[in-house]
Amino acid sequence: MASLRRRFGALILLCVLTIVVTGPRAFAADAFTVRGLDVDVTATTVAAAKEQAMAEAERTGFRRMLERLASPADLARLPNVDARQYVRDVAVEQERSSAVRYLATMTVRYNPVAVKKLLREAGVKFAEPRSRAVVVVPLLRPAGGGLPAAWDEPNSWRAAWSGFAGGGLVPLAVAGSVPDPTGAPPPPVDRIVALQPDILAAIGARYRSGDVLVALASVAANGAVEVSLSGGGSLPRPFDSKTFTAEGGPEAAMRAAIAEISQGYEAQYKQQNTLSFDHSASLAVIAPLSGLGDWLSLRERLGRVPQVRRWEIVSLTRDEAALSLHVVGETEQVRTALASAGLTLEQVGGFWTLRIGGGR
Repeated sequence: MASLRRRFGALILLCVLTIVVTGPRAFAADAFTVRGLDVDVTATTVAAAKEQAMAEAERTGFRRMLERLASPADLARLPNVDARQYVRDVAVEQERSSAVRYLATMTVRYNPVAVKKLLREAGVKFAEPRSRAVVVVPLLRPAGGGLPAAWDEPNSWRAAWSGFAGGGLVPLAVAGSVPDPTGAPPPPVDRIVALQPDILAAIGARYRSGDVLVALASVAANGAVEVSLSGGGSLPRPFDSKTFTAEGGPEAAMRAAIAEISQGYEAQYKQQNTLSFDHSASLAVIAPLSGLGDWLSLRERLGRVPQVRRWEIVSLTRDEAALSLHVVGETEQVRTALASAGLTLEQVGGFWTLRIGGGR
């Protein structure tokens, strides 16, 4: 018995060390930050105008942020409160002023803990931000044909993605924004276009994600931009192929395409992951294990699922873990969320069994 306790003591210590070594996730959705808030206020003095403009940005941003999080069915029930008490900080991106007028573009960050508490107490269903990024590989097909531009070649499509400032429930990471620590060259474009699984997996692994979206754009002679999406991982693609036009030319059309892709992912994710706090339960589950690697993977995957608010170890052996999962939402919603993290929840012999499978 003493030997058994020492073995599992070592197991728990190793789990703690692993958490310390891996550190925080590389990407987190910026759902509680609202960018691009344009204000234009005239008052008796420029100081008064600036103060009013900041308050306006805080109010407008607060409403946008709540609408981003909340279930569409609950938008009419959003609480009417003083936004200032939920503000973490305000950044002025651009500003101009005269003696009595103040114009600016602002970014406002809100306190996630306080905002979620407000929504829970108001009985508003909302979605937690997704922890894993969708990794976007922007490819631009040259006008003369041939392989698309991807990495070091001129690529206005990639530049548009790199300048995308949208924040929300689903983070979008541009492939190549995290350098390879080994100094290895970027993956060959022809293998990306062919959607070779090992190449897509290698691209996503750098961002700790299995969701890789290949976004291929081409610019027509009239300035229209055709975008084709492939890959995508666990979330359905917002569309397969679509043409975008804008008065500002190809660059503006590209920005419109990126915004639609982002909004499409947000809508799909929210539909699947809105938390209903009036449906909470504790699930006793048995998770078969084949070693320490399975246990570490199980812990990591459970941490990705917003519907699992917390979990406790009931017993732990070499072959299985008995856990108590504290969840919110309907059972099917919980099962779908677990599946998106590569975990299968099913009833076997009258007991809930949680298996690692099909994950990223």
